[in-house]
Amino acid sequence: MTTQRTPASPDTATSPDIALRRAEHALEIPRARLATAVLTACATLAAAFALAAVSAYLVTRAWTMPPVLDLTVAVVMVRALGVARGVFRWLDRMTTHSVALRGVVSLRTNLFTALASRTDDALTRLRRGDLLARIGDDAQELADHVIKAIVPGIVSVVMFVVVLATIMPMSILAGLTMAASLVLASVLAPLAAYRASRISQDAVVTTRSQVSASALEILDDATSLRVDGRLDDALEALTQEQTAHDAAIDRAALPGAVASAAVPASMVLAVLGSLLAAGSAWLDGGASAGQIGVLLLLPLSSFESATALPAAAAQYARSRAAAVRLDAVVGPGDARGADSPQSATPPTDQHVPEATAHLRTVCLTAGWTPDAPRVRNLELDLAPGSRLAVVGASGSGKSTLLATLAGLLSPLSGSVQLDGTDIASLPPHAVRERVTMFAEDAHVFATSLRENLRVVRGDLDDDTALHALAAVGLDDWVAQLPRGLDTLLGPDGTTVSGGERRRLLLARAVIRGRGVLLLDEPTEHLDTARGDALLCSLLTPGDESLLPADTTVVVVTHRTEAIPPAAAVLRIEPGARTALDCPRTARGRTETQEDR
Repeated sequence: MTTQRTPASPDTATSPDIALRRAEHALEIPRARLATAVLTACATLAAAFALAAVSAYLVTRAWTMPPVLDLTVAVVMVRALGVARGVFRWLDRMTTHSVALRGVVSLRTNLFTALASRTDDALTRLRRGDLLARIGDDAQELADHVIKAIVPGIVSVVMFVVVLATIMPMSILAGLTMAASLVLASVLAPLAAYRASRISQDAVVTTRSQVSASALEILDDATSLRVDGRLDDALEALTQEQTAHDAAIDRAALPGAVASAAVPASMVLAVLGSLLAAGSAWLDGGASAGQIGVLLLLPLSSFESATALPAAAAQYARSRAAAVRLDAVVGPGDARGADSPQSATPPTDQHVPEATAHLRTVCLTAGWTPDAPRVRNLELDLAPGSRLAVVGASGSGKSTLLATLAGLLSPLSGSVQLDGTDIASLPPHAVRERVTMFAEDAHVFATSLRENLRVVRGDLDDDTALHALAAVGLDDWVAQLPRGLDTLLGPDGTTVSGGERRRLLLARAVIRGRGVLLLDEPTEHLDTARGDALLCSLLTPGDESLLPADTTVVVVTHRTEAIPPAAAVLRIEPGARTALDCPRTARGRTETQEDR
């Protein structure tokens, strides 16, 4: 079932500069490591620059046929600098990438910590593909920020000074020309590249997120979309989004090419200036052949650091945009979550709530956007041990209702109460302890079967795990696994079918077995007989139930004929009215088997 969500806008966050500073702070890069990376990069370019200068001197000095011993020092220096350049380049790559990779690990750790500490519904409103793009691609952009922006920027400043300090004593004219050329290459070219990247970045990032989100939704809901006759329209929309993404990239190509051409143009200017200075010095007889060679050839190796600056400026623009998007997801405070008002983990001295819970809704209106509510003015009173089936057409708002009851989606109006207290005012861990939602697209992790069950209970023992798997009909499947509960699931292990996946998620609910359990299509993709039997067991309290009698169970299902007579039914459909004291626009009502 496809759920329409409101895309979160990056513009709702703070300014790009503040967001980037927060992201850099979350990278937790020690200054000593960063300084080491910069020094090794400077040493690499300094060795290359010195190698060019000594080589130019050696070639032109040898042209005058001096005694061989006069060239010995220069020959040894060429060999030493050639080796040193390779060694420093290796150290540069190792230290720079080590800093970046360690930083992105810290960033992702801090991001997940901050995300787990959020108390609002911002994450729920994000499309899954959009969240994946932010945590994956945008975090990687900030790793590239270290490699492609921070280090090259600092190194270019150092090399600017080194080059001018080398050339200026030999010729004022060559030095001034080199300074003008370096300004052109180091300032104007990066500014052009930055402007080009800024022009296209918003469109590129937005369209990339849309393509990722739409592709994931089509993959997840291909069967439902085909049954509803909407698959072709979804594929056509995906094609249009991909076309828009490609067009945004094409728009960035031309100004990027202009920025790239500025560096070779400035290099030509520097060579012409050095040629004039060398000619003047030769005619005046005030310079040796070696000095003339250095003046003529050194400009060709003076722009290596400047060559990386347009790419660094473009990366800076991408990093700012990525930081804004991550900041919008993380919310107030920095990405390390230090300023978060609530912690996702309950305090150690916090009293653990009772397993039972009384869940109520008061004139609840739920939906993803205020202009398109899915459930209107709903009154529910679910005492401990209640069993409720939620039915309705695809897209009517069943999953939206579950997300709202679980506290993952804020109500548009009205309230959801847990034991008489609005869940919006309760700490997140207090709600999660007693209300648990098992979504139809819940994740099966690429780890062992045992660890996939422990996500709902960390102290799970093998006997309890095997009992839950047997209760949902997976005992034969487990018996065939090569390593039992230790079998790895996913691409690198055992492939899990759609039916096995649903029963694995249902086994998690059986293991949880306390408080309020909200199950979204738990018997989908199962054969009719097995699915109906499991549905009846979920909705029938007593000894034959999968879950304890005092556990409140709310199940979204399409199989109305399999709902047991004792279970209450909430039918969500346009035009349905409730007899409760609510506005006439109410669309939620409960019915018993007699009503059906």
